[in-house]
Amino acid sequence: MERLRRGSWQRRALFAFLALCVLWIVGVAVWFVVSLVIPPPPEPWEDEERAAGLHHEQLSDDVGRFYVPESARTEKDGTVVLRYKLGGGIDSNVSDFRRTYGITAERKQTGPNEVTFTDHAGDRRRTFTVVYGSAPTSPDLSEQDEEAARITVRAVQD
Repeated sequence: MERLRRGSWQRRALFAFLALCVLWIVGVAVWFVVSLVIPPPPEPWEDEERAAGLHHEQLSDDVGRFYVPESARTEKDGTVVLRYKLGGGIDSNVSDFRRTYGITAERKQTGPNEVTFTDHAGDRRRTFTVVYGSAPTSPDLSEQDEEAARITVRAVQD
């Protein structure tokens, strides 16, 4: 008689454990299906990038790379502000940034280590303010493009 009671207790514990395992497996399967069906949320800066004409889907296919902004915001008047930080060197410099986004505007020296480019993208006027990490060492400003810099993009509705 004692053996039947103990066996039935063990049997109930085993069934409870198996039921929990089945529930866990079903939960994981549901989570997996939902994650496949529902797309991931967009990155927080994508709307601003699209408005400024700098989203990677708006670039030509031959570019193959793009820059991710450090911060992005839309002001009350609809002006989009994006900030990029470039490390300098071969892979991350102002020349590559300009080539990637097709910025052909002429540079204007606005400070000892600051340059501004202005162009239009769609119905927005974009102003790119480049602040270099140090003051220029030569009068040729294009040499500075290989250095570290911060770029602020302001896209204003025309």
